[in-house]
Amino acid sequence: MLLSAAALSLSLLFSLSSGVSASPEELVLGQSQPSALPPIKTPDLRDIEWGQINFISTTDTHGWLAGHLLQASFAADWGDYASFIEHAREIADEKGVDLIVVDDGDQHDGNGLSDATPVNGEVSQQILMMAPIDLMSIGNHELYKCEVTQQTYDLLAPHFDGRYLTSNVEIQLQNGSWVHIGQRSYRFTTKNQGINIMSFGFLFDFKLNCDNSRVSDVEQVVQQAWFQAAIREPGIDMFVVFGHFPIRFWPEMWAIHRAIRAVHKSIPIQYFGGHSHVRDFTVLDSRATALQAGRFLETVGWVSIDGIEPGASEDSPDYAKPLKYNRRYLDFNPHSLSYHVNKTIGENGTFGTPLGKKISKIIDDYRVELNLTYPFGCVPRDYLLEKAKYPGPNSLLSLLEENVLMNLAGEDEVRNEQPRLIFINSGSLRYDMYSGIFTIDSGYIVSPFDNKWKFIPSVPYPIAKKILARLNALDYIFMELTTPISRTMLVRQSNLGDTFDINVMNAFISASASDDLTHEDLKTTGYVTIDDFGMDGDDTPHKPYPIYYLPNAIATEDNYPADGSEPDSVDVIFLDFMKPFILNALLEIDPSTPTEEWSVLEYGGKSVKEMIKDYVRGWGTDCLNQ
Repeated sequence: MLLSAAALSLSLLFSLSSGVSASPEELVLGQSQPSALPPIKTPDLRDIEWGQINFISTTDTHGWLAGHLLQASFAADWGDYASFIEHAREIADEKGVDLIVVDDGDQHDGNGLSDATPVNGEVSQQILMMAPIDLMSIGNHELYKCEVTQQTYDLLAPHFDGRYLTSNVEIQLQNGSWVHIGQRSYRFTTKNQGINIMSFGFLFDFKLNCDNSRVSDVEQVVQQAWFQAAIREPGIDMFVVFGHFPIRFWPEMWAIHRAIRAVHKSIPIQYFGGHSHVRDFTVLDSRATALQAGRFLETVGWVSIDGIEPGASEDSPDYAKPLKYNRRYLDFNPHSLSYHVNKTIGENGTFGTPLGKKISKIIDDYRVELNLTYPFGCVPRDYLLEKAKYPGPNSLLSLLEENVLMNLAGEDEVRNEQPRLIFINSGSLRYDMYSGIFTIDSGYIVSPFDNKWKFIPSVPYPIAKKILARLNALDYIFMELTTPISRTMLVRQSNLGDTFDINVMNAFISASASDDLTHEDLKTTGYVTIDDFGMDGDDTPHKPYPIYYLPNAIATEDNYPADGSEPDSVDVIFLDFMKPFILNALLEIDPSTPTEEWSVLEYGGKSVKEMIKDYVRGWGTDCLNQ
């Protein structure tokens, strides 16, 4: 049994595997988690438009199945999502149109529900599978750890019965053979319109996977015989290509598109992507578009298409006429989700279905069972990443740089007293830290990674002091080559087109951001997405979040001479993920010293996540009594 190591109650395990029937006590929850902030009802939502075929999409959920408990804009949970899907299916059937639900991977690393078990995902993946999803693909976060990859093969792939697609990802079995984790392709005919669809699920060209998996480059896979045969199967009306790849700037989707278009000049193709944590919609041609649905269950993506002709010949004169598209990014809160399916929330509301309510109850029970609600302290104000100016009083990076990192205690007490320069990358912080209770769950949310500390002893200070500038001169740094907000994301949100100019970007960021962002401001601000269809895609009109440019890395100086003079040398301390970047920086600064001559040693000490918890304890828990 997957959960035996987690010492979780058999009653909860049974509730995951049983049907949707539940006792009256289990159905008390109307929607969302009981500890979530009440969702804000926003007037004048932009409607979704139904088409001949309709898609609902999520990506990069990273374990946020309980929703955002301290953010009213995203206060729905996975049970609400299941209710939304069920109601949407009923509407589709009433209209005689089709609905397909897609998830694009990355379900681990980012929330206590997914990360607090001995093997990440033991609980969260069971809950994830309870929602009626049609197609799912793998993400890179399913491949970092061998046991998680094995879990995906053993649990998710069989559950989806051919609909879990890993067109370029394989696992090595105990006998040494290699097989695809899921299926390479899946062909099906839609329920109401009879549209014959061939689907594929791809991962970008990822190279940091564990040894029991391998990822083939997309450019190579689309030339393989099986793919070429699949796209030539007779009778296909449409391709659905989904998976874990950004739909702008990155080459993987275009490699697939070129391969299909080489055979089918104008067949409809719908792409779904992920990984870069943005809302986006791109137009590849008049009969092919791509949607990306954000991150962390902040967003449900919607695409509808009209104009597909099942059974039509590509040789007919009018076949290639443009299709009609509609896209929406739905804020993940009960008001938004219930509005789009014409239901109500509340004690006597019609939105929560028996399945949805059951999932919500199970999530709440597991949060208690995993002790995710244990409070460490009360955060007095919001500490933010890209939404706050760095350095500044609202910056989470500044909080760590000025108050947390110097508390690092390695295994060698003597070295702890030496002058030292402590580096972390901004990508090691995953999400903002909001005012209110900081729990075990909050620690996973702010920094879910278990990186270890390494150090290079006694680096001459004239060299060490130049490292930070070298790191911050890189185009990107760390954590899967993407930070919570990437520079390409800033380009899209600024509507500056595809040419990146850091000077223009900095001017835009400064002009659009406020120096003092309060929690009240966050209740009225949100995503204002600019995509290939314009600026009206978000279902909820918002004032735009301010966006600040984050440095790749920050550094804390510790144990420096009290008189303000420079030390002769310092210990250079950094997270293990940063090792190649630190060594490359040293080589650039001092080309006369080969990389192998720098001794990289284990430093010890608590993770960033645990250090933040320790610091928050000092704020006390007075807010629990308010």
